[in-house]
Amino acid sequence: MHRLPRISHCSIRRLVDARRLAGLAGCAGLALFSACSDPEPALARGDQFWADSNYTAALAEYRLALGQERNEVTMLRVAHAYVQTGQFERARDQYRELIEQHPEYADQAIFDYLNVASRARQRADRYELAAAVDAALQLRAGLPTQEFAIPLARYYGSTGEVARALDFYERALTAAPRDTVPTLLFEIAQVHESQGNCAEAIGFFRSFRSRAPRRDARVGEAEWHIGDCAFKLARRALQDGDLDEALHNVDAVLELGVPENLQDEAWFERGEILLAQGRRDDALFAYRRVLELNPLGTGQIVDRARRRIDELRFGRGGGP
Repeated sequence: MHRLPRISHCSIRRLVDARRLAGLAGCAGLALFSACSDPEPALARGDQFWADSNYTAALAEYRLALGQERNEVTMLRVAHAYVQTGQFERARDQYRELIEQHPEYADQAIFDYLNVASRARQRADRYELAAAVDAALQLRAGLPTQEFAIPLARYYGSTGEVARALDFYERALTAAPRDTVPTLLFEIAQVHESQGNCAEAIGFFRSFRSRAPRRDARVGEAEWHIGDCAFKLARRALQDGDLDEALHNVDAVLELGVPENLQDEAWFERGEILLAQGRRDDALFAYRRVLELNPLGTGQIVDRARRRIDELRFGRGGGP
């Protein structure tokens, strides 16, 4: 992933005010907050604490300096020190104020936000990871975030933010290792299914099934979900009067043989569809399969199938 350049302390000063460069000529450019001479005592003390890696003390001095003079120098130090001391929300608020007045600091904010995101990912803090990446994307919408895409997709999926989850899943798929792709497809299918988007879910479950090893236990689970979704789609198609679509989905349920508890209902619905199409013999076979699947001969679905069989055999009725 492309990393933003790290802005050194001296570079910050060059960005802030060219008139303040005279006293910085000897400042080391690689350390973000090196101890350069500074006319403001609080800033100078803060820089010394920073050079000693005492970030909490440095932040206290920088905040004191901010109270004395609220300019981009002090705001930037405070914002970065908040990041370093693990106070992301405060850092974001400070950067927001800074960038409103000085948009040229957006890159430094993005750099810090992505560092926050990396640390949050390492400790499995998906909430802060999402907040940090979101803050970075608000500043630069096209920012590459593939390295964070999988945990973010799962986070947004768990919170019900489907559009965002699917967006990050799509980003993840573009850069995912080949052996990771089946898992991502399975998870995308689950997200769609949770929203009642059965047609989309079936497509992704089938893609998963075609890529996953047969020994993967989730293959059977995917088939169950395909069958369950196909049955729901068949019912919807029947309500809409689309017999061909209904038959296509019912046949998918029967071909898979799962969910097992829906097989007799699927055969009954197949009989209803075929009867509506005028295929009486095929419908009769379907109703008889309902009886075969219920050898005890009890239940509402059995009674309905028997009535249909009688209607077809003895000429009573003749349609659903």
